[in-house]
Amino acid sequence: MKLIIILSALVAIIVAEDIVYFTTDNDYLDIDTAMENPTLVKGFIDCFVDRAPCDPLSQSYKKNMPEAVPTACHRCNDPQKHLWNRFLISLKVYYPQYYWDFEKKYDPNHIYLPVLEKAVAEY
Repeated sequence: MKLIIILSALVAIIVAEDIVYFTTDNDYLDIDTAMENPTLVKGFIDCFVDRAPCDPLSQSYKKNMPEAVPTACHRCNDPQKHLWNRFLISLKVYYPQYYWDFEKKYDPNHIYLPVLEKAVAEY
């Protein structure tokens, strides 16, 4: 019986995933206000799609994108998922060309963004 308990505990430890969350300069950015500023949004997108240099805040988000997009934000914490949700919704609704630019860079085969959007929809 002790052997079964010990083996179960070992399996649980092996199976348990210790997620190391992404880091950014500001997980609590007021994304809704930011997305209402076309100049700021253009700066974000230009950074994210390599059209312009990144400021430190934009760079802190951009460095995570190559992993966050195809993994549906698996290593994002809840505030980061909220940022993704609001960012993608705002891009689609108010800046469709920027959404297309973003998609072309990070999801050219149209596979990952729908899954990411669904994963962060409740945040």
